[in-house]
Amino acid sequence: MALRNTASEWGSLAKGLHWLVAIGIFALLWLGLLQSEMPRGDEKTWIRMIHGSIALLVFVLMTMRIAWRGMNETPAHPAGLPSWQALLARLVHWGLYIAIFVQLVSGAMTVATTGSGLPFFGLFEVPLPVAESRDAHEFWEDIHEPFWWVIAGLVVIHVLGALYNHFIARNDVLRRMTSGVG
Repeated sequence: MALRNTASEWGSLAKGLHWLVAIGIFALLWLGLLQSEMPRGDEKTWIRMIHGSIALLVFVLMTMRIAWRGMNETPAHPAGLPSWQALLARLVHWGLYIAIFVQLVSGAMTVATTGSGLPFFGLFEVPLPVAESRDAHEFWEDIHEPFWWVIAGLVVIHVLGALYNHFIARNDVLRRMTSGVG
């Protein structure tokens, strides 16, 4: 399998980044929901630290993914794909990219506006040059807390689209991001 994308298939780096980000997003959604119901205490603090640490990793992976996508060709949509489906696929992909970055930035700002740095698995904190502010904290928290629904909705559309293309349209859309088209 080639590292770079081709006209018909995603390369191994694009596939790896896709699946690592997907795992990271699912972990973040789960940890976010888990800690939202917990009372204050050491366990909640620990889960928030893990949540923030994974978010930093996802931010780096997403940045790499966008950069790599810009440096490679994007596989063409399958022949015969209706134009409305191709447009919807592009909108969902870019919507996911934007929504993930909005969620990551709003989460980082929620933490930074408390005067804290962003934790990285208890090893160190990444400082952000942001002033401590209760109003700013509430602003960013009001974005971060409900915005996961946008990501979840786009992920559902993305997965349903992949499954539709695989089982109903019977094209290589899903295979080119998994096992390959060969």
